[in-house]
Amino acid sequence: MIDLNDIRKRTLTAAEYVNGLKDTDKNKEFQLQKFRTYELESKVAEELRGLIDNITVVAIGASWCKDCREAIPVLMRLEEEIGLEVRVFSTVKTAPLDPDNQWAIPPSPPEVREWSVRAIPWIEIFKQDGSRLGTIIEKPTVKPTLEAELLHVLKNI
Repeated sequence: MIDLNDIRKRTLTAAEYVNGLKDTDKNKEFQLQKFRTYELESKVAEELRGLIDNITVVAIGASWCKDCREAIPVLMRLEEEIGLEVRVFSTVKTAPLDPDNQWAIPPSPPEVREWSVRAIPWIEIFKQDGSRLGTIIEKPTVKPTLEAELLHVLKNI
């Protein structure tokens, strides 16, 4: 179990994360454009709406990560359109000079070690009591879209 209140204090919503990227960060405009043009699968979004009341999604990512640039705007769309609670750890850094550690902690949050993060985005799905329901690593592997993968996880717990 994790303390979601503590996580909320140390993270941003998906919208806060994307909008908070520096204007000089070329990835900001990419993510904003992806958000503006991305259309959720309507049937999937409708099903998700009925399942997310007590769900929090926590994503670990970075603007330099290609898969994160694809996933975070979709999470932002889910946040806006269906009210999914999304929290983003955004200060992830690799540790290229430390062969024993993949991630530099800090600035990367301690969760990268606690959750055995191997790749980003690392998306954890939690119930409000802090119990883990599932994990999506990098990109959908079972379904074609992130929202469909999230629905798949929630329907198969």
